[in-house]
Amino acid sequence: MATLDGAVKDYGSKRIGPISFTVESGEIMGFLGPNGSGKSTTIRMLLGLIRPTSGSVRLMQKDPISQHEKALADVGYSPELPNLQTFLSPAELLTLTGRLRGLDRRATEDEIPHLLEDVGLTEYEGYKISRLSKGMVQRLSVAQAMVGAPKVLILDEPTIGIDPAGAVHFRSLFREFVRNGGTIVMSSHILSEVEALCTSLAVIHSGSVVYRGELQKFIPTWVGSRTVSIELGEAADDGLIQALSKVKGVTKLTAEKANLLIEVSKDSDPRGEISRLVIDSGAKLLSMGYSRDELQDAYVNSMRGTTE
Repeated sequence: MATLDGAVKDYGSKRIGPISFTVESGEIMGFLGPNGSGKSTTIRMLLGLIRPTSGSVRLMQKDPISQHEKALADVGYSPELPNLQTFLSPAELLTLTGRLRGLDRRATEDEIPHLLEDVGLTEYEGYKISRLSKGMVQRLSVAQAMVGAPKVLILDEPTIGIDPAGAVHFRSLFREFVRNGGTIVMSSHILSEVEALCTSLAVIHSGSVVYRGELQKFIPTWVGSRTVSIELGEAADDGLIQALSKVKGVTKLTAEKANLLIEVSKDSDPRGEISRLVIDSGAKLLSMGYSRDELQDAYVNSMRGTTE
């Protein structure tokens, strides 16, 4: 769907690249990196908005510079700071977008109510965009990207400014888009959203890709150990604590009444054995999972180039 092969953009005072990665059909790829790392430049090269100094870029197997219209015919884009025509209403903007995409009048009229409902703007369809909040404008930008049922969505901070309930709804919307055959490239600084939605990552730092692969493999790549958090129905007895401490891969165990924090080596996954021991002991297992801070720790470490 999208490929960058040694793509470089040299601004003279700053050089981005070489950037190389491929996004396959059906992926939801999170694109991470600090401000100034080259994310926006990479997205602009991918969209054919700027020409790479060297290397190649392909979108839908086409050159987005020389075959711009064909490359973007099945691509929707929502920028981080959408600059929409404020004198239009959401319905008018989506109608205009549909016509620019080549949809006939009937198809556009049929699609717009569904898009407005999908992004939660049905009751605001006749409002002028100038009257909408930042979060509503962001919702509208996503709807605009989805006009014409594209095969690829490129989303730059799609949930910024959107309330938590809206963000949860958008996750469902994006998952449904992929289930129907779509592909998503999503740039975001909200790591919890990336972790909840994305299947893979590309991480960029100082103009270079430091990781490209599955999200779940990113964490053990950049952390020295992992922490399993367990909540029990009652405080763990000494026998259970001793048994858990002896599980292969466990390096440290901290017990605070009914809550256990178990540090394990990054190349092991003893959760199955841990849960078996808990259940066999007769204790009530309320929850178990890896620490929610792991993606953040891995991300920070990848920027530092260390697992410590």
